[in-house]
Amino acid sequence: MEERGGYIYIVFSQTPYKMGRFIRAITHGTFNHVSVALDGELTEMYSFARLKRDTPFCGGFVHEGAERYRFRGRTAKISICGVYVGEEVAQKVRGSIKEMELRRDTYIYNLLSALLVPLRKKAYARDSYTCVEFVSAILKIAGVGLLCECYTASELYAQLQDHEIYRGEFPAEASIVDESYAEHVSIPRRITSSAKQFGCLLHRIF
Repeated sequence: MEERGGYIYIVFSQTPYKMGRFIRAITHGTFNHVSVALDGELTEMYSFARLKRDTPFCGGFVHEGAERYRFRGRTAKISICGVYVGEEVAQKVRGSIKEMELRRDTYIYNLLSALLVPLRKKAYARDSYTCVEFVSAILKIAGVGLLCECYTASELYAQLQDHEIYRGEFPAEASIVDESYAEHVSIPRRITSSAKQFGCLLHRIF
């Protein structure tokens, strides 16, 4: 994809996993996930999501690789919205995300907020986001105003669709390789890591 100076890229996706299909079903939306890319090649793409393929309930701040968008012969359908913010603001966004990446171990996925989406509610916790909350926060840093608060990826897309520059399958040549994402996680470890993170989330909320 052609690089555009002064742009940030918001990437909406239909991820090829059971959890993605479930989220789309309960939200009645086209997309279930959203990310921020700092370049048109999608090599610097960030979001809040599961840490490993086997841990759908244990997540945090992630530098996303292509493996998240291809699974068992299926490739995610995506939409890329290029939002012009100017070079100075784009660098500000880059700096904010790079700071988060340096502190990535302190960030956790806001599972409770995700569970409250059907009720149109959010749970606010320190250093914790859903993918939609994260991208909304980045857009706020960039000075991009939203008409209303968004709870789902599709609602956010509805406000940015006029900026769409690509729609189709996740590009074959795009993104980095993150082989660690596919590492097997045992069932006992999945349970303990998810329970530990949810306990941490509750502690931050209450």
